[in-house]
Amino acid sequence: MTNVETIRLEIDKQIAAGFTADEIRSNLLSQQHHPDDVTAAFKQTNVAARAKSSSGIGVASVLISIYFIFSGIMKMSKYPSGSISYTFGIVMLVVGIGGLIYKLVEISRR
Repeated sequence: MTNVETIRLEIDKQIAAGFTADEIRSNLLSQQHHPDDVTAAFKQTNVAARAKSSSGIGVASVLISIYFIFSGIMKMSKYPSGSISYTFGIVMLVVGIGGLIYKLVEISRR
């Protein structure tokens, strides 16, 4: 088995584990693989299409969670307690906080 084939197998394992293309490249280079072999293996395995996307989606979902938190607070301050809109504000606040915690934990595990 050639070095490129070995790297391709390792790339498949890391894609299955949920690493991004940049993380996979960094991991392989830290394992002392030659950069040309890593590049060749990347081209053969189509890593860009198969690997998890970078943190751009993470940032967007964090911003959406923050939007939900502020919208929930605004609804709660605008409408009287016990109204449907107030209850909807509570739901938005809880969903926003839950989504933010979930995404921050996911980002910290990378």
